[in-house]
Amino acid sequence: MTAKPRSVGVIGGGTAGLFAALAVKRRFPEIDVTVLESSAVPIIGVGEATTTLMPPFLHLQLGLDPADLFRRVKPTFKLGIRFAWGPPGGFTYPFGDADPVAAFSFDGALDNQSLTSLLMLADRAPVLRGPDGRLTSLLSQVKFAYHLDNATFVAFLKAAAARAGINHEDVTIATVDVGEEGVTALRSDDGRAHGFDVYVDASGFRSLLLEQALGSPFESYAGSLFCDRAIVATVPQTGPIQPYTTAETMAAGWCWRIPVEGEDHRGYVHASAFLDEEAAVDEMARANPGMGEPRVVRFRSGRHRDMWIKNVVALGNAFAFVEPLESTALHMAIVGVGFLLEGIARLADADAHRSYVAFANRTVAAQWDYLRWFLAIHYRFNRRLDTPFWRAARAEVDVTGLAAALERFSAEGPGAVAGDNPAAIWFNGLTTLLLGQQVPTPAARVEQPRAAWQARVAGDQRTVGLALPQAEALAVLRAHPEMLLDLVRDSRSWYPQELALLSSLQQRR
Repeated sequence: MTAKPRSVGVIGGGTAGLFAALAVKRRFPEIDVTVLESSAVPIIGVGEATTTLMPPFLHLQLGLDPADLFRRVKPTFKLGIRFAWGPPGGFTYPFGDADPVAAFSFDGALDNQSLTSLLMLADRAPVLRGPDGRLTSLLSQVKFAYHLDNATFVAFLKAAAARAGINHEDVTIATVDVGEEGVTALRSDDGRAHGFDVYVDASGFRSLLLEQALGSPFESYAGSLFCDRAIVATVPQTGPIQPYTTAETMAAGWCWRIPVEGEDHRGYVHASAFLDEEAAVDEMARANPGMGEPRVVRFRSGRHRDMWIKNVVALGNAFAFVEPLESTALHMAIVGVGFLLEGIARLADADAHRSYVAFANRTVAAQWDYLRWFLAIHYRFNRRLDTPFWRAARAEVDVTGLAAALERFSAEGPGAVAGDNPAAIWFNGLTTLLLGQQVPTPAARVEQPRAAWQARVAGDQRTVGLALPQAEALAVLRAHPEMLLDLVRDSRSWYPQELALLSSLQQRR
């Protein structure tokens, strides 16, 4: 079509679909938005750990009240990832500004690379209580993401969609009609036809419109990412609410730990070619006493050739998927939503729209491809376990897309590694991953004196000494919601800058 759309149909009522519906309705309130989902198709419910793009997207772009989110969804803070990976003790991969090169050079480890990494190690949140009892929030300075219970979060988004005037229909799509301009109608099993100007395929791994109806070819990442199963379960929370996601090395893959209030969510991501599901469940249960009833999620890693074909835009798992080793699923759904909005804005001009769609397809594909190589680095250099899976991973995982960066790291030192792909704006931890796994590299030249480094670390440690455990911090924030609202109101917080990075990706031509 070559006119501004009057209607948008979102196929799928999971997180990606609701993100799209809410974003379109907020940006274009005159467009009629409908979410079609089938109650007979369960939501996967994996992807509860997020990135730093999530809070500003929810609260600035979608306009959702952070105090309401904390009351209803009860998210916990995620300050980064703790990898039980590589050397004994593992290493931290914090969000925000950090100096892993100086930490490794001065300390031989990454623990002190930033205030955020020290908060992670101490199981503390960025809310302080001084000796006089005065509360201070560092939330506007310390970048964070959320840990979310998926079912509660989806219910929260559905309620927001209803308030926004977004239509919702519980239907099962039986057939898809396709014509010259793309999808012409969806026919439900009750015989009704559902037609829209623009279709958002958020149907998950089924990829009902993009793959099944329009035949977009799938490009596999299996040469780099061997895992194709996840065993998911809850476990009792025996310690503090950790302010980070844990990625723990297992015999044929790795296991995540996502702490929410009252329980931890665990998922063993493994390769079925090396370990069958029953054996994976047994290994996970041995590592997690009191584990709840497990369920299995089967997946394939890769992406389709194009995100946007004619009048169909695919988001979330309908377009691409990689295992959640860096919590990329919801992040990339938000990235896709941004391109959807910009593409709709250009629909009235056929040439401008056609050019933008080509740009969007190239850019989003390149970001997913970067993630492929970035995750592959996690496997190539993890020497913690000597099992058939890990021996194969170290010998065979394809890291071609980052070969030049690895060569610079080996020849010139850790300061030579830089990301030149748009996705590296957020996933820029290549240096941290390589140093954390103790990949050989020449010694780095650090400009600052050791005394200045030690003084900075000592100052950060004093700050950590005032920081609250996460359970206390969450109680404080619920009692003082103005601390959450200040993040939305304060233009100096990191929220606007994070969305500006996203906008820069969408505008590059």
